[in-house]
Amino acid sequence: MRYFTLVLLTAAALLVPAAHAREQQDLRERVRDAVQRTDKDMGSLVPRDKLDAQQRDRFDAVMKDLHELSDGVENGKWQNERDRLEDAIDKIDDLAKHAPIQESDRQTLGIDLYTLRTIRDSWKQ
Repeated sequence: MRYFTLVLLTAAALLVPAAHAREQQDLRERVRDAVQRTDKDMGSLVPRDKLDAQQRDRFDAVMKDLHELSDGVENGKWQNERDRLEDAIDKIDDLAKHAPIQESDRQTLGIDLYTLRTIRDSWKQ
């Protein structure tokens, strides 16, 4: 009976790291996909030339954050970038509310924000 318990504990100990690695890979892919989609949408939906100076600074900062997040995901150094994601979310939210864009584009950015917030909330530090 003791050997059976030992075998069960050993099997459980081996499965936990595998499950954690699979969870991290899933999160990494979700971050990558959401950041790429948001980057594309920001670039195509927000007319940078129609933004005022403050909005342009926010836009540039968001694009920088998204590019660095994307690079981090590609290089495997993304786990410590949650704060960057939070900053990007705040700036995108402000732009989505105040930038001179069409209502349908606002809704698209709202969907991107929802996706990014969902990822942020599931991202354990």
